[in-house]
Amino acid sequence: MSKSIDYEGLELGVSHEPLELDRMAAIRDISGNMARQARRELLLFGRTIESNLYDQQPFLDAVRRLALSRPTLSVRILVFDPRDAAASGHRLVELARHLTSRIGIRSVDENDRDRLDAFLIADERGIVHRRFADTMAAIADFNNPLEARKLRTDFNQIWERGTPDTELRRLYL
Repeated sequence: MSKSIDYEGLELGVSHEPLELDRMAAIRDISGNMARQARRELLLFGRTIESNLYDQQPFLDAVRRLALSRPTLSVRILVFDPRDAAASGHRLVELARHLTSRIGIRSVDENDRDRLDAFLIADERGIVHRRFADTMAAIADFNNPLEARKLRTDFNQIWERGTPDTELRRLYL
């Protein structure tokens, strides 16, 4: 069971207490808090862009703030097929459509689709990692640079092999 933790009191890059999470609400709250504290980069990997975790106003506000505060691609999302999220009106996809130079979404290459996990990385420090993407069992840590760098290296390799989905781009006429 998830411990009763004051998620708001956890500080990115400072708090180093791995938390075992087993509820969607806990993962959602921790992810939103971590995203809100990110100052440089937010990376998201999973089979889908899960609405119950990432189509929530606090998370969207954090992504928007980070994207607008950085002149570069500061938010990157890798999923097996982002079109499902786009078709369902996922607000994170809509935000990415408006901020194309700051939020990137790519489809995972066929050769990388054997990964079973899902994760969020904030500023090469904080992680929320589910070993199995189809469960709500996760480990969260606000200050684990070693694991965050390892996952970021994996993410970057998959990102390079991934492809931008042209259907996600909005055409402004």
